Amino acid sequence: MVTGVASGCGSLFSFNGRHPVAVEPLVPGVPLRKAFPAKAGKRYTLAVQVVFEREGLPEANGQVTVEARLPLVASIEDTSGVAIAKAVGWVDPNEPPTVLMGRASEAQQRRPMGTPPAELVAERLLGPVTPAVDRDVTYAVDLGTDRIGKTSLKEARLVLYDDTLPRSIHVAFTAAGAGAVAFGVGSIMLFFGLFRSSRGGKRRGQVV
Repeated sequence: MVTGVASGCGSLFSFNGRHPVAVEPLVPGVPLRKAFPAKAGKRYTLAVQVVFEREGLPEANGQVTVEARLPLVASIEDTSGVAIAKAVGWVDPNEPPTVLMGRASEAQQRRPMGTPPAELVAERLLGPVTPAVDRDVTYAVDLGTDRIGKTSLKEARLVLYDDTLPRSIHVAFTAAGAGAVAFGVGSIMLFFGLFRSSRGGKRRGQVV
C-alpha cells in the first residue's frame, strides 16, 4: 500500500497534464491541415516541436546555444471554421512562449552509459481546448523555414496531447488500493484470532 501510494503520488506530481495521442511530421514551408476525433470534456493541446542537431553548436555555462527563428501560424477551429485557439509569431528557442528542452550540454546530462543525449527540442503550445460534445476538431499549422539558418534542423513535428492520466499512475494507485484491502483483511483476521485466543484461554482456566 505504501509503495503504491508513494509511486502513484510521485508519478501524479510529475505529470504535466499532457498525454501524447498522435504525432504528425511537419515540413517547414508546407502548411498542414487535419482533423482528429475529440471526446467531450477532454482537454486537448497541440505542440509544434522543432528538433535541432546538437553537433557543432556553441555552448555557454553548460548549455547549448541555439539561434533559429521559424515563423508560425497555427489554429484550432470550431465546427463553423472559426479559430477558437490561435498562435501567431515565431518558434524561437530564445523567446517565450517557445520553450527549449534538452539544452544541457552532453557533459552536463545525467544518463545511463551508452544512451544518446536528450533531444534538443524547441516547443510552442497551442490550446488547450475542451470540446463540449464528441466531434472532429480541425487544426491548421503553417510552419515557415528558418530565417536565421545557423542551426541545422533534424525534424519538425506536431504532437497532439490530451489530459488522460498515464497508465503508470493507474497501476500505482490500483496497487495501493489492493494493499489497503489486504491490510484491512489482515487486521480483521488478526482481531478475530486474538479474540478466539482470549476466549480459549479463559475456558481452559475455568476447567483447571
